[in-house]
Amino acid sequence: MTAPQNAVPPIAGARKLLLVMSDLLFRSKIDEVARRLGLELRVAKSPEQLDRQLAAGEPALAIVDLEEGALDSFAAIARIRTASPGTPVLGFAGHGNVEAIRRAREGGATVLARSGFTAQLPELLTQVANRERVRAGE
Repeated sequence: MTAPQNAVPPIAGARKLLLVMSDLLFRSKIDEVARRLGLELRVAKSPEQLDRQLAAGEPALAIVDLEEGALDSFAAIARIRTASPGTPVLGFAGHGNVEAIRRAREGGATVLARSGFTAQLPELLTQVANRERVRAGE
């Protein structure tokens, strides 16, 4: 992916966002907002990639597509919770996917409907960026 023209330099010392999803279009939307705020992404599209990304360091936030077909989203939430207990996990799904929402919440994730997630994305990532700036001493 190429950096958007209005991207800012990455926040020095900031932890990265961990995206558990394979949807390229949705990832691109998240990446665009993140780069404008100085945040960088790591992506996991398989259990092996998730394990590697978690081994690379604690994420600032894990974002999980609860309707991901390439890997079990609920197992991914459990892996994140085990490997990085302090990492906030945010899941999203279609508002009618009640079972996925219930299971993700039981696993310790905060869950938003896909439309709410999209609408709140700039605010959510601004909060993460502000927290990372404080943590990094900026």
